[in-house]
Amino acid sequence: MVPLTGRRALRVLRIARILQPAGALAAILAFVAPKGVPAGALALGWFAVCAIAGIAGILELAEARSLRPEHLLPAAALGFLAVGGAWLVASRSGTSLGYSAPIVELTAVHFHYAGFAATIMSAVAFRAMRDRPRRLRLGSATAGLLVVIATPLTATGIATGTAALTVIGPVLLAIGILGTAALTALVIAPALPKPTARWLLIISAAGIVIPMLLGVDYAAGRVLPIPALDLGTMALVHGTLNAVVYSLLGLAGWSLA
Repeated sequence: MVPLTGRRALRVLRIARILQPAGALAAILAFVAPKGVPAGALALGWFAVCAIAGIAGILELAEARSLRPEHLLPAAALGFLAVGGAWLVASRSGTSLGYSAPIVELTAVHFHYAGFAATIMSAVAFRAMRDRPRRLRLGSATAGLLVVIATPLTATGIATGTAALTVIGPVLLAIGILGTAALTALVIAPALPKPTARWLLIISAAGIVIPMLLGVDYAAGRVLPIPALDLGTMALVHGTLNAVVYSLLGLAGWSLA
């Protein structure tokens, strides 16, 4: 589904696709094994897939010689996947990198979902808007670029504890993801001929509203005296809705479309 255009980039991405099932199995086994060197070694199998995909993203930008959204969005998504795979290795091997274990694990999770999955859906949404009026294409591009910018900003805010970035990153991320979701539900999905694809995308778009609002509230609650959910509840509610409803149903809808 990654809308690459470069010939070499597509060739390298094909390698990642071929290796993906083995990498996925390695990732599952990495969670079955006790945290430590063996689990980290297993996670390297998934990181290999992510790293190859990341190289495809770099080749896309090199071949296109452009940072236009149609090239930058899919390339950034693959880059985020590579970063997420690296953090997964750190998490399963028990490498703290100076942070608590939950932060290392959740960083891996966020680069897979808020980074990779959300940016991929921004990329395919932008591609689907190619025949739409210019203002809609501009809105789609802006939403996608906000996701690209906000993902590392959010990670930096968590890593450094900088109050401004801790709030600004999640706010920009929420605006970007909700913008893409709104365009998908209101503009793209109604025009799709397949009812199943249409409804999967609409449900996906509706399902991301609460997780994004909770994410902003949680981030703001880290630096401001406002009520927010605890980390465990956030993982259960925000994480599950983001992963299962927005990402899984959304990617399934785009695949059918």
